[in-house]
Amino acid sequence: MELKGKKVLVVGLGVSGRAAALLCLSQGAQVRATDRSPAPPVAEELAAAGVSLSLGGHRAEDFAWAELIVLSPGVDHRLPEIEAARAAGARVIGELELGWRFTRCPTVMITGTNGKSTVTTLVGDILSQAGFKTLVGGNLGRPVCDMAPESHEADWLVAEVSSFQTDTMDKLRPRVGVVLNITPDHQDRYPDFAAYADSKMSLFSNQADGDVAVFCDDDPEVWSRRTAAPAQVWGYGADGHQSPGGWLEGDELVLDAGSGPLRVKLPAGHLAIGFNRLNCLAACLAALACGADAPAMERAMAAYQVLGHRLALVGQKGGVSFFDDSKGTNVGAVAAALGALDMPVVLLLGGRDKDGRFADLGPLLKKRAARVICFGEAGPKIQAQIKDFAPSETAPDLATAVKAAAGAAAPGQAVLLSPGCASFDAYTGYAQRGEHFQALVREVMHG
Repeated sequence: MELKGKKVLVVGLGVSGRAAALLCLSQGAQVRATDRSPAPPVAEELAAAGVSLSLGGHRAEDFAWAELIVLSPGVDHRLPEIEAARAAGARVIGELELGWRFTRCPTVMITGTNGKSTVTTLVGDILSQAGFKTLVGGNLGRPVCDMAPESHEADWLVAEVSSFQTDTMDKLRPRVGVVLNITPDHQDRYPDFAAYADSKMSLFSNQADGDVAVFCDDDPEVWSRRTAAPAQVWGYGADGHQSPGGWLEGDELVLDAGSGPLRVKLPAGHLAIGFNRLNCLAACLAALACGADAPAMERAMAAYQVLGHRLALVGQKGGVSFFDDSKGTNVGAVAAALGALDMPVVLLLGGRDKDGRFADLGPLLKKRAARVICFGEAGPKIQAQIKDFAPSETAPDLATAVKAAAGAAAPGQAVLLSPGCASFDAYTGYAQRGEHFQALVREVMHG
């Protein structure tokens, strides 16, 4: 992609927008950047670097000026000013596409509704253990535009990819692509579930015969779409016995790239429970496609630290275990967490709803939920959907919900924050909500 002298407008000035603007500058482009905030944190740095800033709203003249428009992941590509610019001849892409165009090493890209961060991190760890120089980021951590200038010295770039990023793809082609699962999410952004699934699956649309697409055959939506992938499909599941692909046997992962089974020992502990076993399987298959061996996989899994706010044990008191799964921001993630805990659960659901279908949790709630406490902005709406499946109540906020849960839980049970909602009714993000939950649990434990 030639950017020298080109008029580029970057829309959205978070970490991705910053990286995109600086990359375009480095390529000799004329760069403007716009954000609805009047004072985004990166504004001073970008202005000093030579970016022309247009802040406090989007102006039609900026979009009319641009030849290329680069969107940050959080910017809706359907905004009227973007549609008008596209109709007038401007090219519109996302930060991920831009970064990929300037990446000089092969890429592994992981998408799905849940588990992306775990698998992305683990693939990067395995490749590093195997001796490859590896860059890791995307929707997790460093934007691809930030890593691209270093990619000429790397063997692999591993990126987590969200549906908001695949919405603005063009020519992007991962050498290895992974889709973990597709369950309803972001229904406030997509007209229906099919449109959301289409966005996820578009990650594979530019692959070819020499590429690998790793698909979960336990997920009916994913597996039903496998024939649309132009790459070689590697299937995996709990007992799928796919070749090429992988499956679980006891405490071992069995991987088969078509030349016979390779057995990899799962570590004891958190990675060996529930959905993380499938996450490990997906990560090992992706790494196998990149040339990693079994010892590297075992070393990486043994050293892996579970990411924060993803079914993390906070502590125990009086035989009650407290788990922080604040990253569980959709119904599918809640189902995965409930399935992973082999004990009765006092479940905390709530926050800002994204049109989640909480009634879909009914069978699991009947089986696992001792009580459900529905808190925050969406609390009453959630309780209306789940009240027939488990004892339930509402609470105005997380602090009240934790206090009620601690009082309701019996020895041998767990208190689980897996909210199934966004956090923005009360917090800046899921991490702040999880940190507040952990602080509340510490109060309970020391009270």
